[in-house]
Amino acid sequence: MDVTKGATYELEVAQAVENELTSGTLGLNPAQAKVHRKPSYFSRDRQKNIVFDVSVEVSREGATGPYWVWVWECKNYDHVVPVDDAEEFHAKLEQIGADRSKGTMITPVGFAKGTIEYARAKGIGLWRYIPTGSLLCLMEDGRGVADADILRALTIPETNGFRFYGQFYGLASDGHLTTDLKELIRSEFRDTQA
Repeated sequence: MDVTKGATYELEVAQAVENELTSGTLGLNPAQAKVHRKPSYFSRDRQKNIVFDVSVEVSREGATGPYWVWVWECKNYDHVVPVDDAEEFHAKLEQIGADRSKGTMITPVGFAKGTIEYARAKGIGLWRYIPTGSLLCLMEDGRGVADADILRALTIPETNGFRFYGQFYGLASDGHLTTDLKELIRSEFRDTQA
């Protein structure tokens, strides 16, 4: 992978997440959440920190550390993201504490079909963000989008011939396919509401 290309995409994703956090779109209180680029979290198995691409840490008022972390793994490849990457990401999430973290893989190119099945089984969110607009630039017309349309958009590298054009396609960690980022975010936070 081209390091510069990857770093540029990570920076763009981090900035887009920061913008959405600040605007309130992520459904988090900006006063209690912070976006980090290249964060590291302690692995009980390795007895050292694991570095990730981007995270959103959510803390309770007055707390010294986060109670919940949303970890983002950015994959700016020239090919679809293979299942091995999702397996490695899941293993890393388990090591830092799956009970207090959520993981999402994001790419501009798409995911292998096996990656989608593995992500569904393990509760990993998959987002396809094509960097020609903001993270919230949704389909022009999401009405009537079938799961097959979203799966196609998540699995094929080229963007020509999409039934619906836009920048965002997602698989929530609960396995729900959507083109509606707000709906996807609500489902990602469903298990954290207490």
